[in-house]
Amino acid sequence: MKALHVATKDLAIRFRDRNALIVALLLPLVLIGIIGFAFSSDSGISAVRLAVVEREDGDLLAAMAAGMLSRIDVFEAAALPEEEARDAVSRGDISAAVLLPDGLLDAMMEGEPAEIRVLKDPASTVKAGIAEALVQRTATYASAGSVRSRSVIESIDTEQPLTDAEQFELAAYMFRHMAESWDQQLIAIEDVDQETRGIDAHSYFAPSFAVVFLLFTLLGSAKTIHEEREAGTYSRLLTTPLSRVSLIGGKLVGSFVLAALQLGILVIMTRVLFGVNWGSDPLAVLVMVLVTALGATSVAIVIAAVSRTARQTDQIGTTFILVMSLVGGSMWPVEQAPGVVQRLARFTFNYWAHSGFKDLIFRDAGLSGIWPEVAIILGLSTVLFALSVGLLSRR
Repeated sequence: MKALHVATKDLAIRFRDRNALIVALLLPLVLIGIIGFAFSSDSGISAVRLAVVEREDGDLLAAMAAGMLSRIDVFEAAALPEEEARDAVSRGDISAAVLLPDGLLDAMMEGEPAEIRVLKDPASTVKAGIAEALVQRTATYASAGSVRSRSVIESIDTEQPLTDAEQFELAAYMFRHMAESWDQQLIAIEDVDQETRGIDAHSYFAPSFAVVFLLFTLLGSAKTIHEEREAGTYSRLLTTPLSRVSLIGGKLVGSFVLAALQLGILVIMTRVLFGVNWGSDPLAVLVMVLVTALGATSVAIVIAAVSRTARQTDQIGTTFILVMSLVGGSMWPVEQAPGVVQRLARFTFNYWAHSGFKDLIFRDAGLSGIWPEVAIILGLSTVLFALSVGLLSRR
């Protein structure tokens, strides 16, 4: 009962701190909204605009190349004079300009080396890279066509000599046939995304940022142990019938209730504001909220227990939480990280908390689907609680 009085007192103090409430609730909602909209899967990519440069004897070839590129949905290509194309790249009007060398057709017919240059807009690295990759693919296709054409022409020419016009006509026919084959591949590769339940970027970042700000809120709550000791309040409390166990227990209970309320409110608000679907099993969501609150409380309390002052708690805690959040995947998809980072992530609280919520959101796993995360967080909480109580009791 005495521990509950301590918890009630701490909660009353925390609820009177409006700045803390803003940081705990408003700031994560703002960040979830901004980052969610910025990384929304509906944003897509606009067309890649590029130019094929007309050279002295390459007007026809440039027009043909621009026409072929424009047949691809993601490209908008046009044949332009070199100076105009360079100016367009410099202004950022187009992402890249492809400079065809003089005598390219003759080089292809005779098997001579030729160099195609790509001018890229440095401010549009992604689109310019796409254009360069396509040029490389086209050059590979053209080289293969050149080899094939010369081989066929040489075979026919040994039996019946061909004029230059006949050789050119035959080469053009073969290139045309290869171009049609390029568009109608015998083997097609189809990208199929696994069906999800309307998941967007908000659904990924909602639990991750909720956990990060939960840890910072509880760090502020846990450091009151040092603030009360430094202010002399802790010593006066020990002169009362209140035991050390009741005092520490009250701090833990107050922090846990604060964490559960904050996380619960964020779950409801992200559902209302951003349409995040936390799953069809309310009991599973409640269990995950309570277990995550318990785990975050244990992490914050043990940081305070190993620190000597309130300032030290802030310094150590802030560094530890940021590193754990980065490694654990709260700031970015840990699935895209190198293998060593993915293995390290499994040793962080953030990873398991976020994994449990992702199972509910992405797979609608229900209570039976999140038991590994629940078990690991409960085990971690037990160890950290025992460690923090031992350290604080000795002090």
